[in-house]
Amino acid sequence: MRLLDTYGRVIKDVRISVTPRCNLHCLYCHPLGLEMAEPPGTLTVEEVDHFLEAASLLGLSAVRFTGGEPLVRKELPQMIAKAREKEGIEDVAITTNGLLFAKRARELVEAGLNRVNISLDAVTPEVFTRITRGGRVERVLEAVETALELGLHPVKLNAVVIRGMNEEEVVPLAGLSLERPLHMRFIEYMHLDNSDPEEYRRRFVPGKETRARIEAVYGPLEPVPHDPSSPARVFRIPGSQGTVGFINPVTEPFCSNCSRLRLTSDRKLRPCLLTDLEMDISWAFAAEEPVEALVDAILIATKRKPAFGNTLPTLRKRVMLGIGG
Repeated sequence: MRLLDTYGRVIKDVRISVTPRCNLHCLYCHPLGLEMAEPPGTLTVEEVDHFLEAASLLGLSAVRFTGGEPLVRKELPQMIAKAREKEGIEDVAITTNGLLFAKRARELVEAGLNRVNISLDAVTPEVFTRITRGGRVERVLEAVETALELGLHPVKLNAVVIRGMNEEEVVPLAGLSLERPLHMRFIEYMHLDNSDPEEYRRRFVPGKETRARIEAVYGPLEPVPHDPSSPARVFRIPGSQGTVGFINPVTEPFCSNCSRLRLTSDRKLRPCLLTDLEMDISWAFAAEEPVEALVDAILIATKRKPAFGNTLPTLRKRVMLGIGG
């Protein structure tokens, strides 16, 4: 079965935010900080299980658990295991800042984790600490090593490029792909933090500038074939083991190939990251037959998926932390 939206796009990927909490305060995300307890009403393991069952019945084949920072949820391995049980779900991933990954990686892999996306905005310790407002890059690099040692594939590294903060880091970050099978992704800064629009424009770095910085050092990048529904345009530094990708939602929107839905930690289903459109589907989770109700909710959200999102500086009802990565 294939789930199609109104514009003929195949919907196959769902991202589930399992918590709004985070143990970093990254500049472009403005997290609230780590609290000792989950906010009331956060998704439960049983609810995640029901949602995944509904998604699998509709043909969705990939799930990524996000946050906040998903590893602050002690139940994350149980959620991963539930995903692996579902027929048709072939790809189970997480997006993490990496601080807790080395400690918990083995239990995640044993639960069925296929791959990991790790946020790494700089390799210079001082720059990393400044952009994350207190993070230690050594712990993230340890997470990368752990992912490689455990055979997770692919290991993707994500960097949001912000002028005046980390644009000088893109060359050493790209260099991480040279000798190991690491897949570096450079992401254009999106206005999902409700920052001052003029300040946002000053800090914005177009993907073509990031690519030019890399090519000025390593020479022309070689194109790599990739899934057209993937947001990244993928290349390789000649002779490297890994790849370098550019995710340019602002200057090169990829809405026409979008295959995603997002479920927030407070049970809102979002058909598009870059609009405020969302559906409260608490009613479906509370239904007598929740899987059937969630199938209906997913179908409704899919039909409401807009043709395009808004990439201009806009006051958002939710910042990135509340939506989920």
